[in-house]
Amino acid sequence: MTTPTTHSPYDATQFRHVLGHIPTSVAIVTAMPHGRPVGVTVGSFSSVSLDPPLVNFFIDRSSRTWPRLNESSTFAVNVLGADHAELCRAFSRRGADRFEGVAWKPSDAGNPVLEDATVTLDCSHYKIDTLGDHIQVVGRVDSMRLRTGELPLVFYRGGFVDFGAA
Repeated sequence: MTTPTTHSPYDATQFRHVLGHIPTSVAIVTAMPHGRPVGVTVGSFSSVSLDPPLVNFFIDRSSRTWPRLNESSTFAVNVLGADHAELCRAFSRRGADRFEGVAWKPSDAGNPVLEDATVTLDCSHYKIDTLGDHIQVVGRVDSMRLRTGELPLVFYRGGFVDFGAA
């Protein structure tokens, strides 16, 4: 057993290191403003409420993708499976066509649904808040799709969890 250590949360490097020990799911948020697909990887997606059905994600205030995503009143959350690390990386790259070579189709609301997503939630904007250096986007779930039998892509301690090594 390791000895616990205490650090001040005001040291950003230590704060990031400590929080890196908390596993997070990985999702790609997509929308279709002005008929053009846009998407970005987020590592801070979670459920908020069952009634009404709400989910949220956080995106860095300096994101170049957020202003384009926010031009649409709806968005899709595409939760990735354990074998989609490269897809995650592709939607994290700056200046690239993130949809190049990616299979997707529009949802009933017109948002890009990634063919390989294990869960897709079509959402409408519910509430948007600026919190520190991030923007919290809360969406009301309007429809959902589940592909069964796949493990999630999980980010933990600076990398992806390999469920096969467990």
